[in-house]
Amino acid sequence: MKLNQSIKIAFSFFALLGFFFGSPLLFGQKKSIRISTTQSIKASKEEVFDLLVHLNRYPEWSPFLLTDPEQENYVTGVDGQVGATFHWKGVKEKSEGIQRLAAIEGEEFVKMECEIYSPFKGKPVFSYKIKEENGKLELVQDFSLELGRFSYFMTRLFGVEKQMKETNRLGLLRLKELLEKETLNSK
Repeated sequence: MKLNQSIKIAFSFFALLGFFFGSPLLFGQKKSIRISTTQSIKASKEEVFDLLVHLNRYPEWSPFLLTDPEQENYVTGVDGQVGATFHWKGVKEKSEGIQRLAAIEGEEFVKMECEIYSPFKGKPVFSYKIKEENGKLELVQDFSLELGRFSYFMTRLFGVEKQMKETNRLGLLRLKELLEKETLNSK
């Protein structure tokens, strides 16, 4: 009986060692979270593009200021041009990072690269495509974030990806409401 118990303990010990030493192979590789969100907007392509590239207006539609209205933020660089950077430091949320305008293609494409310093480290990318067909305008936001396998597993386990989807949806909804209100008021 004691021999079986000793074998089980030894097997468990070696299994744990294998897990910890093998984890860089299992958890060290990168996995991506990709989220695409589409929003129809009753505004011109120029108005949508202008709002996206002017980072000083980001607080007007940011979903993050709903939960942290005291957030400190400012823009460096030439607002509306590649290289302009939105800096934030949360008060209630204790988050900190930057969002840099990384690419602009005509008035159809805008790319933002983020660096999150706190509460976790990450480098998400937001790409926006402005599409106009048959008098209707759609804004497509593509979000991507590279994570180690363990972090990816934890985001799936605790529903973080679902929260990210909801936050992205809320941000585009706020952008839509702001633009449609401005369009209505300008008529």
